[in-house]
Amino acid sequence: MVKCYRLDEVAIIETGEIVPKKKYFSKRGSPFISAKYLKQLIPNGKIAELPKIDRTYEKYFKCTTVPAKTIILTKTNLNATNKQVYQCEEEVWIAKDLVAIIPDESIILSDYLYHFLNWYRVNKEWYHLHHISLKIPTIEIQYSMVQILNKVQHLINNKDFLLTQIDGLPQYFHHFSVPIEGHAKNVCHGFNQVQHLYNLLLYRIFKGELVKDIQGTDFFKTFSIQ
Repeated sequence: MVKCYRLDEVAIIETGEIVPKKKYFSKRGSPFISAKYLKQLIPNGKIAELPKIDRTYEKYFKCTTVPAKTIILTKTNLNATNKQVYQCEEEVWIAKDLVAIIPDESIILSDYLYHFLNWYRVNKEWYHLHHISLKIPTIEIQYSMVQILNKVQHLINNKDFLLTQIDGLPQYFHHFSVPIEGHAKNVCHGFNQVQHLYNLLLYRIFKGELVKDIQGTDFFKTFSIQ
């Protein structure tokens, strides 16, 4: 059910090249991402607002393109709790301060690898990514796991927006402002619990504990988020 691989056995690991001059940016083409822009994209930035490079300029400079579903990280601060990990939704160009990991989705789902890299801390230079060892369950189990992780993370990413909406409710319910404020505090506490749940799930999944627990059970049929 679970096999052990090195990361470079299940994914292509590439780095960006030089940053092109401004004259090669245009209003059409594929988005260009550097470490500066990556920070803007996480968690809910608009990739459409990034500068773009048209492929007709490709012969004039060295630059790397990566396909949709690629995972992008900065080359530095990979051991930080707030390291920047981004999953591309479309083809992009990447700068020399980034590293791209292109998964072989016949073995490891991009979403599964994305959550793994969010959890895993690289305590050495970026090129040690090649030597990371990870235990990979079947595609079916990976899919079930990422369905849960994606939905939990979606709640976390929208925390600020949702809490802002709740904070504005008392002005519409003058006679109920005190109880509503109390409920808002409970919601904030609930989000903290959701973050704890996400961290716990990451730990148990990528330590292999959860897979052991669910072998021979219908775990994912009973533990699901609608």
